[in-house]
Amino acid sequence: MNTQEQEIECYYDVDVEVSLLNENGHLKPHAYQFLIADVAGRHLSRFHVNADDTIGFGLSWALISQHVEVLRPINGCEHLRARTWHSGTKGPYFRRELIFCDNDGQVVFQAVTFSILLDVKKRSVLRPKTLNTLGFSLPEPHPEFLFEAKATRKFQMEYEPSETRRVYNSYLDLLGHVNNCRYSEFAYDTFTPEEKLRLSQLKRMEIYFESELRPQDTFTIKKASQENSLFFLGHNNDRDNTSFHIAMTFE
Repeated sequence: MNTQEQEIECYYDVDVEVSLLNENGHLKPHAYQFLIADVAGRHLSRFHVNADDTIGFGLSWALISQHVEVLRPINGCEHLRARTWHSGTKGPYFRRELIFCDNDGQVVFQAVTFSILLDVKKRSVLRPKTLNTLGFSLPEPHPEFLFEAKATRKFQMEYEPSETRRVYNSYLDLLGHVNNCRYSEFAYDTFTPEEKLRLSQLKRMEIYFESELRPQDTFTIKKASQENSLFFLGHNNDRDNTSFHIAMTFE
């Protein structure tokens, strides 16, 4: 059995915990990110290419964008089974597919991520073709795509400021910047009671990470709506640039 076959045939058990659900019993937006990160992390560790392994080469994974398609809402503290595989590279971007099924084998939600390998000291992007010179290798891609997704995208909307915040210590991860799971949490904090009720109708979520939020940065969450979608923009007030874009589409 080759490495590619091993990767796409690995399964992971996942339990939806109480903390991932809101008071209405709906999965919070950042909970999808948490479950994706959990499965991807365990999978990369299995193939010795997770953060603990890459840091020995002076590298770390950095998420560029994340896409979630929800086929049916989570019903409380469910048990799920997940699969994931590296599906291809284009330019500096590594694409990964993830699929989460219930006990009956029905797909609950699926996801696509785009990541880069970052030189931790230089804060520069490593091109995939240079990996072999480092003696670092990844599983061969299995080119099966779950749905259409782009690594980068911008939404031209008429945003209104919703809330201004500061980066706290609890937001930071190993790289010293705000962990990617926090971004949809920031967006969710601006939801009205009516918008929270709509989480059972969430069909798609797209998150695009443009620039780092670092310790003591202040940022403003801006919000817009159009038809069945909510849009969020995180503006870094100290650097005067865009930190993230998020779009959530409902039935």
